[in-house]
Amino acid sequence: MALSNPHDKAHELARSIKESPAFQRYLAAKRVVDQNPAYKDKILRVRGRQMELNRAHILGQELPADLMSELSQQLAEVRQYAEINDFFDAESHFINLFQDIQSIIQNALDADLKD
Repeated sequence: MALSNPHDKAHELARSIKESPAFQRYLAAKRVVDQNPAYKDKILRVRGRQMELNRAHILGQELPADLMSELSQQLAEVRQYAEINDFFDAESHFINLFQDIQSIIQNALDADLKD
């Protein structure tokens, strides 16, 4: 039996991901958002708040309630725009696909590495 080359399989996986409905939907939603500077700005402001909260969480700091409330309010406001809401939904589905793939690979490797 011939051994498969992991690099070749990685390229094949990348092509498969790029052809997947999740990635295609994300790409289309991103193009729509990228064409509207106001939408991009709104998304970047939300991302900035998310990063602040993530940073505090990673540093073990108490998450400021006002910042969490502000982020929740910002998300609710920007999700009222159909294009932004579609972008976030498409992004979420793509991230889930990617995490599923990563989990499959990690679980397969972990099974062989256990003592």
